Amino acid sequence: MKRGIFLKLSLIVTMTLSPLTSAVDDLIHSETKSTAHAESVLTAVAPKAPLSVVNIINGSFENPTVAGPWQAFLTSQIPGWKTTSTDNQIEFQTSLITPPADGNQYIELNGYQVAAAYQDITTTPGTTIRWQASHRGRYGVDTAAVKFGAPTGTLTQQATMTTGNNAWQTYSGSYIVPAGQTSTRFQFQSISSSDGSLTAGNLLDNVILTSQSFLTVAATGPATVKQNKTGTYQFQVKNEGGMESQASTLRVPIPEGMTLTGTVTVNGSQVTGNYDSASRILSIPLDNITKDATKTVNVTLGGQTMTDNLSIQATVTHQDKGYTDTTYTNYSNEIKTNIIANHPPTINATDSELILGDTFNPLQNVTATDVEDGDLTEAVTVTANNVNMEVPGIYQVRYSVTDSDGNTVTAQVTIRVKSQDPPVITGANPVRLNPNSEFDPMSTVTATDREDGDLTNRIRITSNDVTTAIPGTYHITYEVTDSDQMTATWTQTVVVTEAPIIIGETAITINLHDTFDPISTVHATDKEDGNLTNQIVLTGTVDSNHSGNYDLTYTVTDSDGNTTTLRQTVTVFDNTIFQFNEAPEDLLFETTEIRSEDITINRQNPDWNIQVKDTRNNGSPWALTATVNGAFSDQEDPNAKQLHNAITYTVGTEETVLLDNQAFVIHEGISDQNEITTIRAPADQGLRMKVNPTGVKANHDYKTSITWTLNDTP
Repeated sequence: MKRGIFLKLSLIVTMTLSPLTSAVDDLIHSETKSTAHAESVLTAVAPKAPLSVVNIINGSFENPTVAGPWQAFLTSQIPGWKTTSTDNQIEFQTSLITPPADGNQYIELNGYQVAAAYQDITTTPGTTIRWQASHRGRYGVDTAAVKFGAPTGTLTQQATMTTGNNAWQTYSGSYIVPAGQTSTRFQFQSISSSDGSLTAGNLLDNVILTSQSFLTVAATGPATVKQNKTGTYQFQVKNEGGMESQASTLRVPIPEGMTLTGTVTVNGSQVTGNYDSASRILSIPLDNITKDATKTVNVTLGGQTMTDNLSIQATVTHQDKGYTDTTYTNYSNEIKTNIIANHPPTINATDSELILGDTFNPLQNVTATDVEDGDLTEAVTVTANNVNMEVPGIYQVRYSVTDSDGNTVTAQVTIRVKSQDPPVITGANPVRLNPNSEFDPMSTVTATDREDGDLTNRIRITSNDVTTAIPGTYHITYEVTDSDQMTATWTQTVVVTEAPIIIGETAITINLHDTFDPISTVHATDKEDGNLTNQIVLTGTVDSNHSGNYDLTYTVTDSDGNTTTLRQTVTVFDNTIFQFNEAPEDLLFETTEIRSEDITINRQNPDWNIQVKDTRNNGSPWALTATVNGAFSDQEDPNAKQLHNAITYTVGTEETVLLDNQAFVIHEGISDQNEITTIRAPADQGLRMKVNPTGVKANHDYKTSITWTLNDTP
């Protein structure tokens, strides 16, 4: 009779709760300073020819889509990429093995042999290429090389990527395409893997290749500008390169005989340029210009001296965004302009004095002449005339005339209307004031006299009971005497108004997802205007779907211009729950007889389960994952054989091995009306063990741990 050897196994389980996170690698560029200079003299230079824009294809390795954790594809199936591997295959992997640096997939350079992945791209000699790539070791520290050069020549190594397997590291640099090189190979080559393996190591992702920014300038302008008139010159600066520019500056030389006038605009908005009077160069900052974007600059120049064939050619300088190592220069086409003669017309008109009641013709004795057009008297128009022959005072009449060249001149004369009447005091009446406002009783009051003219500085205030601190109606009495000892008095009414009132709570608390109407919490009234609630202006919003404090400002203004403000804080309280409702008990497996073949071991407690509590009811998906934290180890003999990849998960007839230290999805759910979700499986389903116990010790405890993670994935 054979004696059975029994293996006693136990499993201790730990549990953590954590949200899903994503890693973001920042591309960091080193910066060096460069010196720019203004050119005092410009000669016509041909604009630079356009560059061939570099566009890497499939840089994050998202195409083709991998069917499982990994899959090898022929390069004929892969957009953009080629390989030096003799089998002409590149291995793609997904997050089921290692989280990608970008997107959902990446490649392994040592997929089946030590190899390189590359792309051959058309390039323009002299172009600066900015590049970056994310690298990671597979099982330890792996090393790969970045090499660029002519496809048929020797590639030049740009960088060595040496990275461990704990995290992705981003490498970057710049490459200038050599003279005569119209096609460039961009290659990423495996050098070594951590354990010397030829078929595992050097993970690559998030490859970016971008050609330099390249600005062109298309210039247009008038062929002629009249002397003392202006013309508008337009410069369309377009980024035809592969990346965004920075420190972009347009420099426009102002030739002798012309001057900068009016405003400078960029895309219709006025900007402040920097004009150097010594070099006569106008520098216009354009800042950053994105790829394929155009900034339109309008510059208005005035003609000063009659001159033929004035030349204007703009220069644009810029750098690549994030880089200061190179400053590029390009030129616009040349504009030729002639400055021609232009003579404005002349208006002849004089001041006059009239007696109250006389007849006044504003065009009488007014003439106009022009060098080119001759007599323009019939073209004179009256553009302003406030003369009142019934009221003594000093008035103005304004005239305008335009010649055939579009030159317009104006002239103004003063008309004094006299009388023998007493002086007159005038002013706003009534005057309405806001509470506690400053008030100058002389701010709107004036006094005039036919003989003496303006007597405002002689006005005396004989009574004034105005108090702006208290709403009400008040009166001010004014008095003035002219040189003939004639006295006039005048009374002004002053009304101090009341400000409106807003009634409402300054602090309100609502529950998450509650319906909230801010205006329903306040009420506004005014003594004169009554109910002003519908005129309240609300600043700020409350998102009741997200917890936190929200600041609202209510403002109302009455018909007198008085404004009142109420500030209110609304707290959205999150009363929802998303957590483990019941921690799972230790997971124990049945004592099992050792045999020569693999054996499957069931749980001791077939009713073992985990509970999740979710009161959100918002339709968000969630998932429960299990991670086996390493192999089973002998608790009595740490140096004894360990059991690797021993946990399985069975659903129906499909059995999946839970690899050590890799998360496995046990259950996926949706946040709905069911607050409690119990996750369990029959005795022959769910979590079980499957091991070959040969070499283990009888009656020893073998243990490991599982980390349970509850993932919220909105």
